[in-house]
Amino acid sequence: MESVNIERPEILSSVITSIPHGSSCITSEMENNMIQNVLLTNNDWFLNDLYDFLYKVNIAKISANYSRYVIDVNRNISKKHMEEDYTKSLIYHKTTFGKHIYENSLPNKVIESRIKVFYEPYHTCLLNEINNILKERNKVYLLDLHSFYVQSTADIVLGTCGGSTCSQEFLNIVYKAFIDEGFTVKVDEKGLKGGYIVSHYSSIENVEAIQIEIRYTTYIEDRYFGEEEIHHRDNMLFNKTKERLERVFKNIVKMVDN
Repeated sequence: MESVNIERPEILSSVITSIPHGSSCITSEMENNMIQNVLLTNNDWFLNDLYDFLYKVNIAKISANYSRYVIDVNRNISKKHMEEDYTKSLIYHKTTFGKHIYENSLPNKVIESRIKVFYEPYHTCLLNEINNILKERNKVYLLDLHSFYVQSTADIVLGTCGGSTCSQEFLNIVYKAFIDEGFTVKVDEKGLKGGYIVSHYSSIENVEAIQIEIRYTTYIEDRYFGEEEIHHRDNMLFNKTKERLERVFKNIVKMVDN
């Protein structure tokens, strides 16, 4: 399996999406190195299915085919030797619940291999797609798609790194598109202010970026979520939310491309 998946519509809008944490697949190397029965919690469960309509509204999508636990492509590569909290590490040595994943530190050759096989291709593909759109449209709006549970009670949290990754005009367009579909929306909530991807790519001229986080209860199931891997969902809720999201993204494209 390739490390990155690219979905490119026939007609490109100026909007592109990134899903860095949508897979729960791990490699045989990681499985062999892991402590047995560790729960790999807080992936962005089912996001590729949730956003499978994007090509229909002319939005390109770049997604990682392997879990954030293999390597987190939404981290700065300078963090490759950090073994701290998962929010500060390129390769997690603890789960999002603070449980150890490995008995010992990973060898440097394993770290470098994961960077070469998974991290670098993701960013090469994302940058290439951004540059392709810039050639056609002269402007790119990057939406980095995630999900969460504990950090907020809002349905949607938009992350702009304190207003540094996009214009107020673009933020207002995205905010209004969600509000118009009945979602509750917050901006830059603690822990959801935006990661490496929106920070890094918004530094490119004529690129604006917003991180979009959707709460588990808004699309998976309306219940408490604890230390668990999620395999089931409320399909009625999921499909209804997907329909609403399709209208949201269609409206965003309409507003920025007109």
